[in-house]
Formats: sequence, C-alpha cells, structure tokens
Amino acid sequence: MLLRVAAIFHCLLIYNRCFGVEDTNILAQGQWSEPVSGEYGGAIRGRLLLCSYPNHRGGPAARSDVGVYVELQEYSNAIVDTLHVYCDFAKGLKVQVADAAGKAPEPVGIGFSGGAPSPQWISVPIFSTVRLRANVFAGGKLRDGSLGLWFLGEEGWTIKSTDTNTYFLSGTFAASVPTNNFNRLDIWSGVLNLPKMKIPPTKQ
Repeated sequence: MLLRVAAIFHCLLIYNRCFGVEDTNILAQGQWSEPVSGEYGGAIRGRLLLCSYPNHRGGPAARSDVGVYVELQEYSNAIVDTLHVYCDFAKGLKVQVADAAGKAPEPVGIGFSGGAPSPQWISVPIFSTVRLRANVFAGGKLRDGSLGLWFLGEEGWTIKSTDTNTYFLSGTFAASVPTNNFNRLDIWSGVLNLPKMKIPPTKQ
C-alpha cells in the first residue's frame, strides 16, 4: 500500500512539472532546451520567455511592461538534492535577435539608466522551475510602442512599432562554478542552448 501511494505521489509530481499552471502573463515562450547534466549528475534544462508585468515603479498604474526571462527547470533522471546555479547573466547569457533570414532589426541608439539582474546563487529544488529576469530593468515596452530588448554585456536591440518583420530571440546560458565552491556536489554547471522564441509583433 505504501509503495502504491509513493508511486501515485511521484506521478503527480511529474505531471505538475510537465504541465504546470497556465500563466496569462506569458506573451511568448521558446521550447525547452535539451537537459544538461552537471558534473555530479543533477540535470537542468532551460527556455526563454517574454512576459508582461505591472509597472508598479512609477507612471500610470494601468501600464504594463515587458521583460525577457530565463526559466531553469530541474530535470534529472533520478532523485537529487536541490541544485544550486550561479547565475551571472552579464557574462553567461549570450543572446541574439534576428528574423527568419538571420537579419537583425535596424540599429537604434540606446541609452538607459537603472538596475539590472546581479550575479547570484539560485536554488532549483527537485521537480521545480525557477523564472529569472534576464534583461536590464529599463527597456521593455517603450512609450512610442517599440520593444527594447537590452541586456548587460550584449548589444541591445529595439524593434520599432513600425517594423513588420517577424523576429526571434535565441541564445545560450552558461553557468560556471566559482573557484571557492568547486567541491560542492549540489552545484550545477554547464551550457544550455536556448531554442529560439518568436517575438510577438509590437503595436503602434
């Protein structure tokens, strides 16, 4: 009886991880990458998301903003401890924006002030997914209707509201292990190839 209960509980956990709950804030999402195992066996996969969220840091209360996120999901083929990932998007995240022919949007001058995601340790528990802001806190949905996709350590892209091309965002995320943590078995390191995500058209 106990074995049956354990089996049912295990199946429910897998079901929740695979299907999850519908998130109405997601504007676009890429496919999951192939899972990558760390040196000690724990595996993680990732994907890109474009999400809207309330702009609660000033400006019209009803205005929403747009951000690029990276989701990391524990995807080991065995029961493992919570995995810890050192996320430094300024160094480890390399992205590109291009249309189907590989052409980037027309260059636009970029200037912004404000914060950006800082390097930090992220915990990814078993059967869990963690969503992380990837681009700088400026940009996103601009006043003229354009979409600013600006990243630390990367050239930024601005898709004008009058640009009718279809663009895709793709990239890689690399997590390395700081030298003073090299002997911890619960640390994941590796490189995820994040499949391209179709960027929805901007509105004028």
